[in-house]
Amino acid sequence: MNRSEKILYALGRSYFELEAGEKLSKSIPKILKYLGEASKVDRIYIFKNHFNEEGEFCMSYKFEWCAENVSPQIEFEFLQSLPWSIFPEIEEALRKNHFINDLVSNTKNHVFYESMAEQGILSYLFVPIFSGRIFWGYIGFDNCQSEVFFSEDQATALHAFASTLGTKLLANKRKQKLIRTHQNYSFLLNNINDVVFRTDRDGNFTFLNKTWENLSKYSIQESLGTKLFNYFDHDHLSNQGNISINDFENPGGKFEKDLMLSVKDGTSIWVKLQGSINPDKAGNPESFFGTLSNIHSRKSAEDKASKLNKLLQAVNETQLSFFEQEDFTSPMNTLLENLLKITGSKFGFTGEVLYDEKGSPYLKSHTITNIAWSDETQAYFESNFKVGIEFRNLNTLFGASLKTGEIVISNDCKNDPRSGGTPHGHPPLYRYMGIPIFKGTEFLGLMGFANKETYYTMEDVKFLEPIISGYANFIKAIRINRRRKESDAMYRLISENSGDIIAIHDFDLRFRYVSPSIEKVLGYKPEEVIGKKPHEIFKEISIDTENIGGVQKRVIHHQHKTEGKDIFLEILSRDLLDENGKPFGIVAASRDVTEREMILAELKVALEKEKDLNRLKSRFISMISHEFRTPLATINSSTELIGLTLSSLRETGITEKTNTYLTRINTQVKRLTSIISDILLLEKNALEPIPAKLEMAYLNKFILGLVDDYFTKDNEKEIDVQIPEVDIKIMTDPTWLTHIVKNILENSIKYSPERQKKPKLQIQHLKAHYNIKVTDYGIGIPLDDQKHIFDSFFRAQNVSNIKGTGLGLNIVRDFVNKLGGELTFKSKEGKGSVFNIKFPYLIK
Repeated sequence: MNRSEKILYALGRSYFELEAGEKLSKSIPKILKYLGEASKVDRIYIFKNHFNEEGEFCMSYKFEWCAENVSPQIEFEFLQSLPWSIFPEIEEALRKNHFINDLVSNTKNHVFYESMAEQGILSYLFVPIFSGRIFWGYIGFDNCQSEVFFSEDQATALHAFASTLGTKLLANKRKQKLIRTHQNYSFLLNNINDVVFRTDRDGNFTFLNKTWENLSKYSIQESLGTKLFNYFDHDHLSNQGNISINDFENPGGKFEKDLMLSVKDGTSIWVKLQGSINPDKAGNPESFFGTLSNIHSRKSAEDKASKLNKLLQAVNETQLSFFEQEDFTSPMNTLLENLLKITGSKFGFTGEVLYDEKGSPYLKSHTITNIAWSDETQAYFESNFKVGIEFRNLNTLFGASLKTGEIVISNDCKNDPRSGGTPHGHPPLYRYMGIPIFKGTEFLGLMGFANKETYYTMEDVKFLEPIISGYANFIKAIRINRRRKESDAMYRLISENSGDIIAIHDFDLRFRYVSPSIEKVLGYKPEEVIGKKPHEIFKEISIDTENIGGVQKRVIHHQHKTEGKDIFLEILSRDLLDENGKPFGIVAASRDVTEREMILAELKVALEKEKDLNRLKSRFISMISHEFRTPLATINSSTELIGLTLSSLRETGITEKTNTYLTRINTQVKRLTSIISDILLLEKNALEPIPAKLEMAYLNKFILGLVDDYFTKDNEKEIDVQIPEVDIKIMTDPTWLTHIVKNILENSIKYSPERQKKPKLQIQHLKAHYNIKVTDYGIGIPLDDQKHIFDSFFRAQNVSNIKGTGLGLNIVRDFVNKLGGELTFKSKEGKGSVFNIKFPYLIK
């Protein structure tokens, strides 16, 4: 036999020893001997992982086999409590359940190299051992004679055996735990929680304690005088209820047996029957004395553990097949078969949740039970099974899960309102359980099972949780792989057909790849630039680089190779990362932005001209405003002097008429002054934003003072003010807030010329902000004009002859924004308007 055949033969012996051996500690040395002699290595050993007293993750040398004339290392102190931290790269690989088949000379870890060299090791194979999900340790194979690798098939076979060894370790651990639990609690159970009974020689109860009623649901009175073995499932007895020593494992007076007790409510539970036969003087059985212990939980746990182990193995095979061959159809079929057996279902499916162009979910199967009921459905199944069958009818039981993302359990499908029925000929559905598959909040897939003989319950879902989690990870892996393939295809499509130049560089900027589009853009063929650096092809140029989120952005000026015309390229580049996140190159995408750069150059010239015009405009506005203010101030003071002069005249008619004219003059002077102030404020803010001068103020007091100062005539307020009883402190700019509220209140009065109700001002103290709300009952704002209401110099079409400039609300909104607030409004023409200002209590 060759080496591979010998290893396979040794593995067969090892599997047998693993199952047949009484103690694992005695079986492992035999197994190491089988494998060592077959593989012709010099040494085989097992390291076991543990934590030392300081809590550091370590490994210790536990088992060893050595070839003839090879020194044992089991007593080597260095190999006990050896910290994994000095071999991080090895721990990382083994934790991922990957074997390591390598030469010692290839390692970059000098500590590992020295320790292996000290033992004379030239090549090695490390195979991880997992006990459940726990990294238990590993098996090592050392070759001290030559640098020889194991073949991939050999290493894979040894890896599979290590997986079985890990499963055995896990089973032993659980078995030991069960044994310890039984030993620790046996006395307590036998004397407190167990049924204690006695029967006569025919097996009829003569005594029962109170626990019997709790366990069997039968009363003691109705049970006394009945046969003990009538309460058990007769499949577990050999003589249909007649007591016989031969029914038990330990003949000779004492007996012990696990039986199914039939409870009065129709259910059954596992119990352990233990007792002894009391003989009469002649040595014949006279009575039986014993106990019944409830072991149903233990039996159920063992059954579940066995089922779960099979399921996890099926999931592992599915994932392994996908990652090695990108084929998961056959393993998925096996997984579904196991799921059906474990759940007791007749048929089922597993699949991925996808969404159509309208955002509606649908299911695409990964595997499904073949329940074809006609030639047509059989042909459809065979042609679509491997690529996935799509289910889009959401008015079904599985559709209920797709729509809601919730578990659906129906034990009466025929009368369930969520059921949309089944196609003609489809096998009838009696019971159904649909389990959505989530990863975090992402809805990934769905498992469905049907026609279990008993009811589906949430216990079924809970039992399948490890499988659900594994299947979610599996779907994520499928999607990542799918996106990778799509990305690769899209990259090739773009790079070969895009007008942009796509290139890959080494870190010294040497071209490793460039797309064919470089010839169209710059006149160079790809083969002219690959292997060269940019400065070897193009002239030296200065580059201004902008870094945006790890992406380098620059614009470079080139000249076309053959046409000589100027070309501007905008280049975006970033590091290429390997699967470990380490950079190994640079990818760059270059776009021809010549037209854009030319336009930008023209825009820069136009912008400078625009700035010059704005400066001229600002100086002109400042000059005109100043020239207006001086005569307006003169007019204002002159009207006051005329008013004083008139007060001394006795001609009442002339005086009243003249005062009327003076009032009109003063009103127009104030209006012009206000317009000039607004224009200057707008211009000053446009040139250089005015900073807020923040102060603490009491809101209620501030509002009431403003209304008293500006909106009170003849001791009567023009505004209906509604404020809370308790005042609050706010942080604001008093000047800006005065301008905001005053302008909106003035508008509420000005644009309500025939008002029957006063405008209303309301203050609301909320948790994170306060509101100032102004309601008027005036002319309102036309719907078509509302989108322009905050524009400079805009006035609604229904204002008629009401005076105004259209600047007020523009300035108000600017001040509100600077104070961190929000200004909104609602209005209906002819009914009035509501303006609401929301401010934070503290302005950052």
